[in-house]
Amino acid sequence: YYIDKYEVTNEEYKKFLDLSGYDELPGHWENSTYADGTDRYPVTHVTWREALTYALWARKTLPTEAQWEKAARGFEGSLYPWGNGYEKGKGNIGIEGWRKTAPVGGFPEDVSAFQVYDMAGNVMEWTLDWYLPYPGNTRGDPRFGKRMKVLRGNGFQKAGHYFLEAYRYSFARTEADPDSFYENVGFRCASSFIEETGS
Repeated sequence: YYIDKYEVTNEEYKKFLDLSGYDELPGHWENSTYADGTDRYPVTHVTWREALTYALWARKTLPTEAQWEKAARGFEGSLYPWGNGYEKGKGNIGIEGWRKTAPVGGFPEDVSAFQVYDMAGNVMEWTLDWYLPYPGNTRGDPRFGKRMKVLRGNGFQKAGHYFLEAYRYSFARTEADPDSFYENVGFRCASSFIEETGS
């Protein structure tokens, strides 16, 4: 599969709205557009369905949870996109980050072995999957089921439990209501390999 190098930006999302006629705007945009100077920032305040609609319009989809994690952890299954040691300041994460979104690729060391950027920080990202237990998991969780969608990656934070070390790992997962939108949740797209056939 292919996965986008960067999170979908405000500029890209605006192009989608203008060309498709889709009329669900990100919740914080004013006068039908994003704030000046934020064209290369990840689009946020979009629901899961709005993110999926964009992806389908772009002839892609949202990545599955497994696809997202593979792109973040690389060939070796690293704990962080850049390796196995956490290094403060490499990503837009927690209290050492900007505490707001940054331009995509704005933290150039937050890059995986597959050259995919911002997988440790900036914004958490919608995936295609429902928040269900992994196969073989016997731990119960009242949140499991087809009510919440999986978010992967960490993002900028202003406060709360996402500051905890456990949320920094590339294998960490959390969940969110697909009908809601958040200031620190965005998305990137994925697509299948297309085999070229000879004629």
